[in-house]
Amino acid sequence: MAADHTEPEVPEDAVGRRVSCGGERATVRYVGPVPPTAGVWVGVEWDDPDRGKHDGSHEGVQYFTCRHPKGGSFVRPGKVTFGVDYLTAVRQVYEIEVEKVLSEEISGTLLMCWEHVAAITRQLDSLEGLQLSHNRLCLTSDPAALCQAFCSLKVLVLNSCDLTWPQILECAPMWPQLEDLCVEENNISELQRPDGVLQSVKSLSLSRNAVVQDSVLSLSGLPRLEQLNLSNVGLSVIHFDDAAPGSQTSMFPSLKKLNLDDNSISEWSVVDELAKLPSLVQFSCRGNRLVSSDGNPKTANQILIAKLGQFFLFHNSL
Repeated sequence: MAADHTEPEVPEDAVGRRVSCGGERATVRYVGPVPPTAGVWVGVEWDDPDRGKHDGSHEGVQYFTCRHPKGGSFVRPGKVTFGVDYLTAVRQVYEIEVEKVLSEEISGTLLMCWEHVAAITRQLDSLEGLQLSHNRLCLTSDPAALCQAFCSLKVLVLNSCDLTWPQILECAPMWPQLEDLCVEENNISELQRPDGVLQSVKSLSLSRNAVVQDSVLSLSGLPRLEQLNLSNVGLSVIHFDDAAPGSQTSMFPSLKKLNLDDNSISEWSVVDELAKLPSLVQFSCRGNRLVSSDGNPKTANQILIAKLGQFFLFHNSL
């Protein structure tokens, strides 16, 4: 690390703020000296840990911590872009008839928290869709207090935001009218029941999360759920204990469309279980290992049709 005596000043509230460095997103974790070099350094934790060099330590001194052992770096202030204040951004962007804005994309920004997002959405009374993918937003201490800022929101996309399912449930009181939630490629594993929240959700996508398969049935706590995307989540089995073979389960009463592409399903018993779903009409299972005794994909498709004959099968090539 080399010294540079011409660096700009760092904002007093820099720690915790979102920044851009060389086109990559990061969060500031430390500002100050890093002996034996002179001058001020900014310690950042990268969104992409492969971009980092260490865990926030230098020559045996721990200046900050990272979740990934090589997710941190020290950079000079001149390499860091903090962006404009979020209220300034609102004024710059929304010098339009804001009441006519129905959908907005704020992906990959330097927004720090849900309060900042709410400051934007409050300007958009008719906002129904919001794209917030590739952000790292701090949770709010009182989600219900921000409810009015998202009162018209029906579609929310939070892909690649490093969120867990409990964190999503914690934020959910902010979105009382939400119907379509997309949280692909996050940090979702164990699924808890969404008691008292997300009760209006009709479509949910959890694709590319390492979901604990025994917890999938917790999603039956979404009474209006019609579409569920569980592609590439590591699913191999599913079982509805409340229903005998040939009968219908009380779980997922509204589910019409189910995507199980690119999982580890190899047993036909899984298909037998899906036949218990009372409302299912569309089903996708590409990229699994369901095979017939003769190994012929066409025969496997015929077995699917025989087992789920009442369904309209789409993308059913195995």
